[in-house]
Amino acid sequence: MKGEAIKKGSVGTRRSFLKTTTALAGASLIGLPEAAAANKRHPKRGGTLRFGTREDTIGLDTHRNIIYFVSTPLTAITGGLVDFDDKMQPKPAVAESWEPSTDLKTWTFKLRRGAEYHNGQTIDAESVKWNIERIKDPKIGHAFTRSVLADVERVTVDDKHTVQFHLKEPHAALDINLIYYPVNLMAPGAVDTADTHPVNCGPFKFKSWRRLDVTEMVRFENFWETDAEGNSLPYLDGLVGRPKKEDRVRLTALRTGELDLIDNVAYADAPAFKKEQGKTYDTWPVAQVGTAMMYFNLKNGVLSEKDNPDAHLLRQAIAHAVDHEGIHQAVFNGIGEISKGFYSSASPWHAKDLEGWPKFDPDKAKALRKKAKGGDEKFTIIANDTFPYMQQSGELVHAMLKDAGFNAALEILPGPVMLEKQNKGDYTIDSTANSYRLDPDGWYARNILSTAPETRRRNGYKNEKADQIILAARKERDRAKRKQMYADVETLVNRDLPILYTERTGSDATGYLDFEGGLLSLRVEPGLAAGLSTGQRIAVGFPRGKANLFDARSGLRL
Repeated sequence: MKGEAIKKGSVGTRRSFLKTTTALAGASLIGLPEAAAANKRHPKRGGTLRFGTREDTIGLDTHRNIIYFVSTPLTAITGGLVDFDDKMQPKPAVAESWEPSTDLKTWTFKLRRGAEYHNGQTIDAESVKWNIERIKDPKIGHAFTRSVLADVERVTVDDKHTVQFHLKEPHAALDINLIYYPVNLMAPGAVDTADTHPVNCGPFKFKSWRRLDVTEMVRFENFWETDAEGNSLPYLDGLVGRPKKEDRVRLTALRTGELDLIDNVAYADAPAFKKEQGKTYDTWPVAQVGTAMMYFNLKNGVLSEKDNPDAHLLRQAIAHAVDHEGIHQAVFNGIGEISKGFYSSASPWHAKDLEGWPKFDPDKAKALRKKAKGGDEKFTIIANDTFPYMQQSGELVHAMLKDAGFNAALEILPGPVMLEKQNKGDYTIDSTANSYRLDPDGWYARNILSTAPETRRRNGYKNEKADQIILAARKERDRAKRKQMYADVETLVNRDLPILYTERTGSDATGYLDFEGGLLSLRVEPGLAAGLSTGQRIAVGFPRGKANLFDARSGLRL
């Protein structure tokens, strides 16, 4: 870190990051050399943290674009009504307190006095109302963020520091949905520069941005939050984001001192890095950052009932062709969990004994493909070029489908192109993932509910029974009953197959070897993997059935 040296320590929440400069959990492990917990009554201020990430935002307007709070540097300028603590529970931010009405249809938020936007404008009830209305505008707000607010009918101002959300239907988890990711607040008076110089209310102010190169931010001197002793946060003078897509490039930059913090390391590097560098770097394993999945396009094309009467049969054939254990081992190196639902066993919302997706059965996949109309049609699998595990999952699924006789093509694409194809429905399968949701409504009501803008944008799924359950769960105060209701939705999803869950992403490793024109996926012990180099010859012995071999050109399983 420029400006001052800091010692190794531990971290938890966003507040901890502002205090120690070491928070931000990545998809596997993160490291910071000589990082420190600033448990001092009079902490030393200063320094600029250099942060390496997997991705960057597509644009600067934080309402039009998704500012992913783990891997987008610009997230440091964002703030909102609600934050969350280290137990993943909502806690006050710009809103000091809130209370729902008895019928859960009106939520009243009391705003923090003295909180400001980066241009000095007071964060008052009128500005909050303006922000919510702007996000809800279909011409402005990103579909993902609008889905959070889909049930908000109107926002009213009681007084300067009191704002009310009036809902179309009762909602037991509106507070969690209003966390700053993705519902962030920007200064109304600076809306004209939202695309070039955003003015928000987070701990850092925007300075400059060159996409996929550098994001510069400086400390917001009037940020409202303090540490336990009353010292204003953050301690840092500045934060510089340095997006680097390639995992090894990012890790090398950390080791050579070019960066102070990275959001994640590759699954292949995580175990050895933690073992060998654990005394020098802080690392944080994460039980579940999100859930990987295959999105099926139900809006149009061969997997849509609108265009193909056998679309569901074809989706079943695809599901039977996917070897989940193969993905779990080859892509994630056995780290995390094979996913039959959105939540992992580490989550309080995990549902046991779910009815899963169709089991891996290559012969049945081939039979159903031959039986279904459209089984011979060419279709496209797309994957984001920013996240290696999405690419690798896409590559394996592509090979598995080719093995089952499907005429599938694979495209690895940059984020803006992915977004355009998703919007137009110009894909058949999307190898993707979604970040962890603190409350299930944040997943099911945004991505499964048929009326949600994001559902309409991504895949067009509609099941009236699922809709009814999701909306009923919003009204239910009993946690155990809500949990069962969402488990029932998962059962419908696994039957209908608008998506195919694959993995609950956590931490660690994978490796690929070229093998006489094929692709051999192996699980390698971390100690051995750390000693290998590109091009090195090794002898590999394995019992029958313990490796998957695919032809590099045709994708067929050998």
